[in-house]
Amino acid sequence: MKASEVAQFFQDMTPEIYKKETCDGFKFGNGDQEVKKLAVTWMATMGVLNEAYRRGCDMVITHEPTFYNHWDHTSDLKDDPAYQIKEEFLREHNLVVYRVHDGWDFYPEYGILDSLAKELGFRRIAGESKWIRVYVIPTITLDRLALDVQNKLSLKGIRYVGDPDQEITRVGVGVGALGMLNNLKDAMQFGADCLICGETVEWWTARYAEDANVGLMPLGHSNSENPGMKSMAAFLREKLPLEIEYIQTPDPFVYRKGEK
Repeated sequence: MKASEVAQFFQDMTPEIYKKETCDGFKFGNGDQEVKKLAVTWMATMGVLNEAYRRGCDMVITHEPTFYNHWDHTSDLKDDPAYQIKEEFLREHNLVVYRVHDGWDFYPEYGILDSLAKELGFRRIAGESKWIRVYVIPTITLDRLALDVQNKLSLKGIRYVGDPDQEITRVGVGVGALGMLNNLKDAMQFGADCLICGETVEWWTARYAEDANVGLMPLGHSNSENPGMKSMAAFLREKLPLEIEYIQTPDPFVYRKGEK
């Protein structure tokens, strides 16, 4: 199967995405290249690319940028050492990189949002806006919810804004960067006591949540979206005549416990 045929599969799956400006598409490599093994990941970091090569993959499907900006523009990166290392590695090992972002965030059942909610055991929907979905959950304290989320997603650590003893009955979910103030307010209009998101802004959303007595739980961008890429790997195993490898993109931060 050629890389261009893999790309065509995604284009046929969500044709509406490719009728407008999108970041989805080839980021490196030749569409004519034969593909025998496909790697699926959240982001094509150097660590992930090394692992993909080690596993014998010819092509990498990534959700996020490869070259440090949303559109993967490289004209200003020619002298950048990080870009040079990655570009040389991709070229040397003949790897193809294709991005699937706009067509996957809200893809039904297997996409980023649905996969995170499923992983967390959230099922009953109370309401949703364009970007945020709110779920009804059994009453639980904010601190206990944080612990449950950490355990279910196998996170190295977790943090939140709010009173640990606050009772939570409705949770908003906003994956990736959907932890902005408008996203929190969208969740609140459906009665959410807490918003679980990937990234947020401390001076803005976090302080508003603090003043409004609403919980805010930023998991980290990759942590909130890895479940959706794991689901993509399972989805593709049913659809494509290729070996599919899921490679999890690790949390980039080190969590160091303080000394007594």
